[in-house]
Amino acid sequence: MFNEIRALDQQIAQLQARRDELFRAKRKEAVEVARSLVETFKLTPSQVNLSSLSRTRAPTILKRPTTFYDPNRGLSWDGTLTGKGRKPDWIKAAMDDGTIEHFRIQIQRANQA
Repeated sequence: MFNEIRALDQQIAQLQARRDELFRAKRKEAVEVARSLVETFKLTPSQVNLSSLSRTRAPTILKRPTTFYDPNRGLSWDGTLTGKGRKPDWIKAAMDDGTIEHFRIQIQRANQA
């Protein structure tokens, strides 16, 4: 039974390798055809609906690190206590009863010994 499974796994691996090889070859062929058409007809990216693509990526929006975390309920918050904006109810409750510092995440810096 295990030999049969191994044989099937080998066949799957061989088929996957053949598929990948064929895909790479067809992709290369498609790129050559596309480049030829663009050159022949002097097409621009906007003419083939590629104007939104660019060579440089837009900067990613940096998410603030989590500042407060409640491990019992799995709740987290990335805000500040003095900043503007709405605070979650669990943060308000912790502020009211004085346990807010219990939920603060301690950040460890890599350069500390």
